[in-house]
Amino acid sequence: MHITSLCVAVAFTLGLVHAELVRVCVPERGFGPCQEMITERAFSDLNLQCVLGPDKYGCMEKVVAKEADTMTVTGEDVYLARELYDLDLRLVAEMRVKERASEPWRYQAVAVVRRNTIRSVADMKGAKSCHTGYARNTGWNIPFSHLLEMGQIQMQCDTSATVVEHDIKAVNAYFSQACIPGPWVPDSDTDSLLKRRYRNMCALCGQPDVCGKDDPHAGYQGALTCLVDGGADVAWSKLSVVEEFFRGRSEVASEYGLLCPDGRVLELSSASVKQCRWASRPWNGWLVRSANENNKAIITAITRMVDAAAPPLEENQRPWSNPVLGVWSPSAIHVRPQPVSPRDYLKEHKYDTTIDRLGCTEVPVKLCVESKFSLEKCQALTQVFKSRRIRPGLVCVTPDSGNCLSMVASGGAHITTADGGDVYHAYRDHQLMPIVSERYGLLDASYFAVAVVHTKSNISSLSDLRGKKSCHTGIGRTAGWKIPVVTLLKAGLLKEGDCDFAAQIGNFFSSSCVPGAKDPKYDPKGTNPESLCDLCIGNNVNGAPGPVQGKCDRRPIEAFSGYTGAFRCLVQGGGDVAFIKQTTVGENTNGNNNMSWAANLRSTDFKLLCRNTGAADVVDYNTCNLARVPAHKVIIDPKLSAVMKEEVRILLLRASDEFPPGQDVFKMFGTFKGKQDLIFKDSATALVNIRMDTFHKSLNDSYYETLQKLDECKLESIPLRLTDGNDGATTLSFVPTYMMLCAALAWLLAH
Repeated sequence: MHITSLCVAVAFTLGLVHAELVRVCVPERGFGPCQEMITERAFSDLNLQCVLGPDKYGCMEKVVAKEADTMTVTGEDVYLARELYDLDLRLVAEMRVKERASEPWRYQAVAVVRRNTIRSVADMKGAKSCHTGYARNTGWNIPFSHLLEMGQIQMQCDTSATVVEHDIKAVNAYFSQACIPGPWVPDSDTDSLLKRRYRNMCALCGQPDVCGKDDPHAGYQGALTCLVDGGADVAWSKLSVVEEFFRGRSEVASEYGLLCPDGRVLELSSASVKQCRWASRPWNGWLVRSANENNKAIITAITRMVDAAAPPLEENQRPWSNPVLGVWSPSAIHVRPQPVSPRDYLKEHKYDTTIDRLGCTEVPVKLCVESKFSLEKCQALTQVFKSRRIRPGLVCVTPDSGNCLSMVASGGAHITTADGGDVYHAYRDHQLMPIVSERYGLLDASYFAVAVVHTKSNISSLSDLRGKKSCHTGIGRTAGWKIPVVTLLKAGLLKEGDCDFAAQIGNFFSSSCVPGAKDPKYDPKGTNPESLCDLCIGNNVNGAPGPVQGKCDRRPIEAFSGYTGAFRCLVQGGGDVAFIKQTTVGENTNGNNNMSWAANLRSTDFKLLCRNTGAADVVDYNTCNLARVPAHKVIIDPKLSAVMKEEVRILLLRASDEFPPGQDVFKMFGTFKGKQDLIFKDSATALVNIRMDTFHKSLNDSYYETLQKLDECKLESIPLRLTDGNDGATTLSFVPTYMMLCAALAWLLAH
């Protein structure tokens, strides 16, 4: 008996050894569930491995680089693959809903028409049209792009309208009335303005004055209700819903037909509907490398996964089915006869036209970045935005000399990102203004500046910092420089009346890393102490070979710059205190940062120094902090045209809506290739609107006088008063809310 068992075990082990390895790349959300999945009995004879990719974009890179073998994709992901790796990747199989496994598409977009008014495509001009919703595939992207390609819809291009308004204006000129529900742009004020200007495009909605996404005539069925009950001529919906809708309305079904792109009108029940679709949405699929030699093993593995995710009806679906496979219902694998390129797969479904659509020439938004890592992330954003139909396009630029604020001011770029301190300099030096702000969860457009020390250190108050080693995000930055300077001034640890803060900080601490401290912009006389750069290491990370570059640079080439860099300086560079923001410790401890220097860190290894006295756990930042400060902003030149400013606003807010934390397409807010806080802060959760006209109106004479006094470091009376907020953070009372940033900057030097 024992010998038999041993033989079985050996046979099983040998089988597993010889099973070809299949590496499935999954984004972060699915990695834990994937690890659980491969331990299930159904996969015991397979050699499966889960590969962690930060997102879909990162997984594509890993498959191409032979670090993974396969990954799941949507139609939009296939488009991204087409743009990046059309020669390198192939779609090998699709995941189809089990009950519709013989259908080659996820759904078909069709045009249902009233037969007595629409007899050809040309008859649609001047007709009344019902749409599922603005920017939705079936009800907007597909009909608009195909009617445009057919020459039915004519664009009216000029420089006085945004990309969105050009589209709405063209549809308004083509249809006499419509219901196009849902937000046309992310900003509610602009959305309301456009819907008043083109009110006929909401006239057929159940609530035309609102024209919202929850309108009675929104969605697949709502568009058909708009057609039948609302007196319209055409409705755009998907075939499966059309069949179900008219099954219960057989008495009127004969009055309607399917309008085909070739101009024919077919019966709703026609078997020839395949030739009558305007486009179809592809099924989710599986990508592999073009030259893969283990496709057979891959197909076996993915078939087993999809089958295991869809157990008999009496059992529950596996908890990993959606995080790993992206399916919500029992599915089946359909293997392609031959692997197909992303480009050809999209063409099969006429789906490429819905993304690669015609239209007016667009002026792309030029984003300025200052590091090669930020440039790489920006270039990734341009492709990801395009795949999700976020328009106009994005172009990445870097300054030849100077910095991005100068480049925006000179017209070489439209936008750049800046922290609270740089926002002040952007206005003072270049008259630039913020257009959107980062948001950090429930904190809205602000965050807490904190001082972090080692838990085991004997530092328990600000006064204990004298003679110690300090780590800063960068000179002139808010949390890493201005707030610490002010805090030490208010505590009586620096001398009031002495405006040489760099010298004072150099004398207070024994050594520091203050990236940018010797930059001529921040040290024009060359008198800043060398000790402010003593702890900096440039690109000399872990003793990297070659000459050291970027030591004490304010840009990311200095490994100890920025929030994560300052914290790394505390961990790895001999620092005693790091001046950072409240989320930095959590982002780099407890397994949240898998880089070697942070791999074994626990949040309990660190504590916060409070503003007045004492220390606290890092989670108690609400009551133990140095200040609550304004969020990072996106900066723009207010002299840009109103249209260009609106294009920027729409692009950024739509991208923020499309890529919030938790989605797995691309981490707009998060690490990129192991680098943190590139372009946007990793801790940001969204971008929120700032009205520049409101910001500008609050810049009165007393404000300019205050800025002048600050620049000249005149520490006498400045029209600001400090109040103590109920949450324990110091807050500022100064004219409107939008001026919180400017008040904070005034406070930094006034106290």
